[in-house]
Amino acid sequence: MRILVEMTHPAHVHFFRHAIAEFERHGHKVAVTARDKDVTIELLHHYGIAFTQLSKMGRTKMSLFGEMLVRDARLFRFCRRFKPDILTAISGVFAAHVGWILGKPVVVWDDTEIATAAHKITHPFVKAIYSPDCFKKSFGKKHHLYPGLHELAYLHPKRFTADSEVVKSLGIDPAQKYCIIRFVSWQAHHDAFQHGLIEHDRLRFVEEIARYARPYITSESPLPVELEPYRLNMPVHQIHHVMAFAALYVGEGATMASESALLGVPSVYVNTLRAGTIDMLQGYGLLKQTADTEQALQYCIDWLSDSAAKEKCIAARNKLLTDKIDVTEYIVTTIESYL
Repeated sequence: MRILVEMTHPAHVHFFRHAIAEFERHGHKVAVTARDKDVTIELLHHYGIAFTQLSKMGRTKMSLFGEMLVRDARLFRFCRRFKPDILTAISGVFAAHVGWILGKPVVVWDDTEIATAAHKITHPFVKAIYSPDCFKKSFGKKHHLYPGLHELAYLHPKRFTADSEVVKSLGIDPAQKYCIIRFVSWQAHHDAFQHGLIEHDRLRFVEEIARYARPYITSESPLPVELEPYRLNMPVHQIHHVMAFAALYVGEGATMASESALLGVPSVYVNTLRAGTIDMLQGYGLLKQTADTEQALQYCIDWLSDSAAKEKCIAARNKLLTDKIDVTEYIVTTIESYL
């Protein structure tokens, strides 16, 4: 089988990378098309995944629309040469149209309920949509739910083991009490009209956290000079090792909040954007969510003041793992079922 995998976001690299290796072991031919967004290209290079870059993310609504037109055309030409039997992607905004024109099945993976505009221009053209079983919407007969989360495609214990030596090599003491803080750029289409931590209050927020744990900041956008000393400088592919030994995660990014929770790290998600995955993790006691900066700070202090917080979250994570599946196995089985 010839499989086309579309990757337009760094999280997509993690989601598909183990499945790609499995496909190739099973004798399938895989082609990857990529988009230059954040560290997507850097991750593909690191994991040795061959790819063809088709576009770069725009920064305005008009440029995003222009990118969609250009990328659709380039992806169509690429597929005419590669001749895929099936196309797969997260969200699948670009793959859906090309697959429909070519008469090839398109399978998409979706865990973002609020991406309404993307759903409208994608789902009519796809063969099937697969979502975690905590997803809050239904897309009809072509929509299938599975007991997992996207992040379990690469953070399931079968796929990832945290290494303290990696953390030490970065100059971070894994035994030290430290906190990961995440700021997003608010450039994604589903980020419109949403907000997280109050921007002008970030310095005070970080300084308050510093009273309880060493802050390390990862940010999609430039940091003010006052926060630069807290920036986490490291190879992007090692972030999950650093996250795993943290005493706390707090941030505006839903993906990193989910990742931290699945690593057994107490997590605080600060965003007006709601998602079934976040609600589910909160139900397990792994995460707290709010859009209020002061409430978020209190949640952080509560977690950091509880000497048993990490143990409680590891126990909750283990309970979750008994209820969920290795998502990579599910991706492979699902795509191969369309043979």
